[in-house]
Amino acid sequence: MRSGRIVVVLSGRFAGRKAVIVRPTDEGNGEKPFGHALVAGVDRYPRKVTKRMSKKKVKQRSKIKPFLKVLKDPMKKKKARQLVRNDFEEKYKSGNSKWFFQRLRF
Repeated sequence: MRSGRIVVVLSGRFAGRKAVIVRPTDEGNGEKPFGHALVAGVDRYPRKVTKRMSKKKVKQRSKIKPFLKVLKDPMKKKKARQLVRNDFEEKYKSGNSKWFFQRLRF
């Protein structure tokens, strides 16, 4: 596992969601004695935007709700989620990785 890789979460609440590996831990630690990784992904994807929509409407529809898995401390999780949200929104607005910001169809 390397950071920056795109993965699909297979189990749990976010099963079927695309995510990015943020911090891999191959050997484990005292709390989790097995290999695991901190992943960040998109919980609520941005909605479709058309030319006719106003700037306000486009801004509302471009919002992204991220998720994080593996963090336990609520305050750290809240701060990390905000940082991830800002990062994801910047990447979405740049338009480089459109595939990541679209829902998987099963």
